[in-house]
Amino acid sequence: MQAPKRHWTERDMPDLTGRYAVVTGGTSGVGFAMSAALLRHGATVIIIGKNRLKGKTAVETLKQQTQRQLIRFIAADLSDQTAVNQLADELLATLPHLDILINNAGVMMPAKRTVTRDGVELMWAVNYFAGFMLTLRLSSLLEKAPNARVVNVASIAMGRPHLTFNQFDGRDYRPWTFYANSKLAQAMMAVKLNQLFHEAGQSVMVNGSSPGLAATSLKTIQSWATAWPMRLAALSFRIMPWLRQSPQRAALPALYAATDAHAQGGVVYAPASWHGLRGYPGLWSWNGRPELHDQDLLNRLYRASRQVTGV
Repeated sequence: MQAPKRHWTERDMPDLTGRYAVVTGGTSGVGFAMSAALLRHGATVIIIGKNRLKGKTAVETLKQQTQRQLIRFIAADLSDQTAVNQLADELLATLPHLDILINNAGVMMPAKRTVTRDGVELMWAVNYFAGFMLTLRLSSLLEKAPNARVVNVASIAMGRPHLTFNQFDGRDYRPWTFYANSKLAQAMMAVKLNQLFHEAGQSVMVNGSSPGLAATSLKTIQSWATAWPMRLAALSFRIMPWLRQSPQRAALPALYAATDAHAQGGVVYAPASWHGLRGYPGLWSWNGRPELHDQDLLNRLYRASRQVTGV
């Protein structure tokens, strides 16, 4: 694996004029920062989110900040597989090709188990299955673009996950474990889907990223509807705000994975300092995890994912 150049920043991004990018969860936080950077470098950007008002505000703000107009918002509830399929249908009908897909949308550790209308636990539905579905559904658009990129945004909060195949419905729900496992699955599927595109002779590259500790609302929710690790983290960040890095810095690993000519498929990028918590893009230690190299496990996850989603 080749590590990114030291101190890689947005200034190192190439010109993206004529390229189309889709960013899920692009209305705020790190996703908003990703969208802004892509816009500044000339891409046409489509941001995906659930809240229409928030999406409209994000588009207006991005236009003002970047002085670029090639951005639009599509509302979609990514926890709903029907809505994900409808989103894919709209993108297939309106885009000539797709150069960059960043599966960034996420839900982080609700205190209580929530099961979607599809019978899938909420974090699994949004964090993992939505991105899996979009990547497969949009594969024809990705294949029309020269050297398209897909980035699955994982997380430093993976701890010591252990992937099982009887937890997609949220049984024996434990917020931290379920969050970590859904993020591990994202990293694993980056490896597997990159293999599949390569085996099909396509130039589409799938990789992963982690933002590290980012100063966003996702990490500071203090409602009692949020699991206790999240409330403890929110208190810690109030006391020690320097622990976190800006959304702009946190966006860099995904931007490197999505745009740099030296990025590699099936590799996960993360901040290079503080054990993946802060810093410029680097290789993530999780690239060495056995799950990312266990071909039988990767194949099983892929088959299970197709069964759950019907894609």
